[in-house]
Amino acid sequence: GNFVLQIPAGVWKTVQTNDGFKGIKLTPTPKPNPDGSYTVKLTPDQWQTFQDNQKNPPQQAAPQQAEPEPPVDEENITAVKDPSGNFVLRIPTGIWPIIIPR
Repeated sequence: GNFVLQIPAGVWKTVQTNDGFKGIKLTPTPKPNPDGSYTVKLTPDQWQTFQDNQKNPPQQAAPQQAEPEPPVDEENITAVKDPSGNFVLRIPTGIWPIIIPR
């Protein structure tokens, strides 16, 4: 049988940076799943090539430009989306007494 890989988005970038699929023609071209991961089907020969590619020393990915920090608002609740896609609420101390009783 074939090998089916479910590769998370962050790992996908690392595999691409390190030529993890060197010598393998992925057909059809993998598209991201709704959660950002990729599903790849490999034949036994492709799996062996993939395993051999993983033995190569890793390359350093180019550092990504960090998003600027949003300004701190001491009077309002703010929401930002973190790199994992989760929303983070910032609730100032002065607003907690208003929220807690409800």
